Amino acid sequence: MNRSSKYLSLGLVALSATLATTVNASGLLRDDTASAYLGSAGAGRAADISAGAAFNNPAGLAFIEQRQVEANLMAIDHHFNFKDQGSSGSNDGFDQRRRNVDYDVGVAAGNSLFYGQPLDENWGMGLALASPAGGAADFGSNWVGDNFIESVDVLVLTATASVGYRINQQWSLGASLGANYMSWELDMAPFPGASENLDLSSTEFTWSMGLMYRPDELTRLGLRYVAGVEHELTGDTTLISPMGTQKDQATHVFNLADLVTFSLDRQLGAGWTLLADLEWAQWSDLEESRIVHDHGPTIVIPRNWNDAWSAAIGFNYRLSQQWLLEAGIAYDQSVVSKADHKLDPPMDRQLAYAVGASWQVSERTRLDLNYQYLDLGDIEVNQAINGYDPIAEAPFQQQIRGQSEAHIHLLSLGLSHQF
Repeated sequence: MNRSSKYLSLGLVALSATLATTVNASGLLRDDTASAYLGSAGAGRAADISAGAAFNNPAGLAFIEQRQVEANLMAIDHHFNFKDQGSSGSNDGFDQRRRNVDYDVGVAAGNSLFYGQPLDENWGMGLALASPAGGAADFGSNWVGDNFIESVDVLVLTATASVGYRINQQWSLGASLGANYMSWELDMAPFPGASENLDLSSTEFTWSMGLMYRPDELTRLGLRYVAGVEHELTGDTTLISPMGTQKDQATHVFNLADLVTFSLDRQLGAGWTLLADLEWAQWSDLEESRIVHDHGPTIVIPRNWNDAWSAAIGFNYRLSQQWLLEAGIAYDQSVVSKADHKLDPPMDRQLAYAVGASWQVSERTRLDLNYQYLDLGDIEVNQAINGYDPIAEAPFQQQIRGQSEAHIHLLSLGLSHQF
């Protein structure tokens, strides 16, 4: 191995918030933000019987009565801060780096699109294009953690076709099949005077199954299973240093969790509807992050992630024929124990607070305006690094110690139209 290939290249899996949402639920990312259920903090989504059922639970398509399209536009504002608590490093210039980071990624835009229609009295079908997960962070250069990360941009995009079948007036089942695309771009400073860019992507099949039960006209119970996806991301890497420019290829494997979601939609009377959600995610398969360079080092980062639960409760209130108000709150367990907290992802347990309003513009058209505040929690970081500086021809060590906090503002505007 020549000098220029003996550099540190640490990977990042920071899934935070971009394009039609942030976060898959149950401890990491909340896929409710991709649909009209953002205003209830996700509560009730697997009991959906609108065009959004193509994404939320394909069994709900069996009960759709007219052709319907639903489109959502979203604005996302992500805030993060890191306060140093005694980080140290032996590499050149470490003491001159910025100790504290307080950044606002800025307002990002996202969208989703759903279509559903009845095929006959028992069958329904739908199409969905949505982003159930994504991430963006920009720490900037010359800070104490830039050997880990300067910036990252992650996108997960799903396109599916779904069908639902009504077994009888109470029961239905459904399934979906499609493609899941993931892109991951990271900028970092692997050693003093150097910068590296990794631009990786992958496309894999995805599928889900759903079941719905309607014991009476006032109640819907939905159960959804979304199969996990193993992405083998591949792409180009570029290292720029005083020794020149070095190009390479790299591979990074990342598993998206299996999800099981149970939802309740219950009309209470006097205009009130109760919405509830319980979800489990199998994140324990993610034991490590492994980045393999074709002509460079293989980097292994222990993860030790845990399976996680999330729960949400919300209410709708029918104010009039034209107006519907909603609100909800959700809690997601952390997938990471305190002993395993790292800069990536910069989140602990999650709390979501949401409100929304729907305006029935006409008999066939509805507008939705929803807001969600997502508290990603506080984490204490104690992350070590042992690297090599090929310019100084010497190893170096770092210990990043500090506390970080992150939160996200989400605002969505939705349009639903029946044909």
